[in-house]
Amino acid sequence: MILSICDSAEVLSVMRIVKIVIEAIRIVVPIILIVTTMISFAGAVASGEQQSAMKVTIKRVIAAIIIFFIPLLIKTTVRLIDGSDGYYKCISNATREGVSNARVSAAQELITNASNTLKRGNYLAAKAAVDRLPASERSQLTGQLQKVEAEVTQAEKERAAAREAAANKRDSERQSSSGSSSSGSSSGSSSGGSYSSGVSVTGKYTKTQIIDMTEEQVRAMSNAEFMDFIGSAAQLVYKERGGVLPSITVAQACLESGYGDHFETTSHNVYGLIGYPGNKPKVSKLRKFDNFYEATYYHATYFEEYSSVYSGFLQACNNKDPMTAASYLYKYAGGSQSYGPNIQSIIRTYDLGKYDNI
Repeated sequence: MILSICDSAEVLSVMRIVKIVIEAIRIVVPIILIVTTMISFAGAVASGEQQSAMKVTIKRVIAAIIIFFIPLLIKTTVRLIDGSDGYYKCISNATREGVSNARVSAAQELITNASNTLKRGNYLAAKAAVDRLPASERSQLTGQLQKVEAEVTQAEKERAAAREAAANKRDSERQSSSGSSSSGSSSGSSSGGSYSSGVSVTGKYTKTQIIDMTEEQVRAMSNAEFMDFIGSAAQLVYKERGGVLPSITVAQACLESGYGDHFETTSHNVYGLIGYPGNKPKVSKLRKFDNFYEATYYHATYFEEYSSVYSGFLQACNNKDPMTAASYLYKYAGGSQSYGPNIQSIIRTYDLGKYDNI
């Protein structure tokens, strides 16, 4: 397993310096040995001691050759030990370009985190990381950063509006309870009914609402409400990055969490995702997420991370064929042959294909 420190720009910078020093030693030391040996040998010949000088010369030449080839020997050994070439690639990435790519990757991850949480603090952390990049590297992330800033600002407005609406509702309920007004309860009933109308579920929840939704609220949802909720998250992620069809995402969330009922110890992980996508260490335990949008986003990332395993699945999703895509999901369930048919059954029963029509 490759250590995640290999993706750190600071670590790669240190490794790059070490590589430069080793390369210098590899070249300079043999040259010094050869030059001093030639001088010593010339002196020995002049004094008639060339036989003993020859032995010393041979030893020094061998030492020079060994020193020159030590880095190559180390690289070869590493590649033999690590069959996946992971450590070798890690060492190879310790270049100016590799350090630059690591810095951009770290900034990109912070931007993604800010987009998945819509928190001002996370946005500022991403902005600071981007600002530290050279202008040539910064330009490719500026557009993404501006988009996230707009999303964070919009989320703050939505949250402020939600707080104001909640305050108004409380005031209305207090007035209603004192007999001064009955409009509050009527409004609440109307709002509640709209959630279960069943007419359309497209775009029912905004990104901010999905991020702010608590586990307790999700567990209190009915099956239909849970599918609407995850369907909204899946559609937003699909619009943003493509990949996994929303119908598949919803069906898996239903199957893995019992329609949002049992995921008490998994921190928003309604998909049963194990380990960490991307460059993070992969461990055999359920991953914890900050919110349901982040969980849905990394559900899509998971299949891309293992695209060599799920190539058929991703191709079927690209063809908007959820039934065929579901047939590949036995790999997701550790080889269970019943997993795919179960997903297909959920999609058919609840007509989840409607979430794909975006």
